[in-house]
Amino acid sequence: MRLNREVQNRAIQNRAINWARQHRIGVGLSAGFLALYAAAYGFFAARDPYSETIFPPCIVLHLFGFQCPGCGGTRAMYSLLHGDVAASLVMNPVVVAGYVTVAISLVGVLLQQRGGKRSSQTLYWIAGAVTVGAILWSGLIRDLLP
Repeated sequence: MRLNREVQNRAIQNRAINWARQHRIGVGLSAGFLALYAAAYGFFAARDPYSETIFPPCIVLHLFGFQCPGCGGTRAMYSLLHGDVAASLVMNPVVVAGYVTVAISLVGVLLQQRGGKRSSQTLYWIAGAVTVGAILWSGLIRDLLP
């Protein structure tokens, strides 16, 4: 019985080692992106874009006089990192929609892995609609409204 349990434990360890070897590039890239995101969040959380500017002004706004879909993204991320979702939505809804889209997509991936293909496809459509709506609002409608 003890030998059987040791064989099972060794088999589990070998499967984990093989999985890690097969997926080391993906795991390494994921860890790198997480570290990059953590550094970016730390950078944006430490600097107040309302009082100091760290990026050059928007070229589209300067040349054409209207805001591009990315205008206000830095202030929106700063506000979101400090818990002010309303201010983040006012500055640039694409930032909030991006996080909502990622969350919806991750739930869709989990459902798909569990066998819920139809549910995951519905969630992907919802994520796409949220993204397109935020881009349309940020790129077109907010420039037309006074």
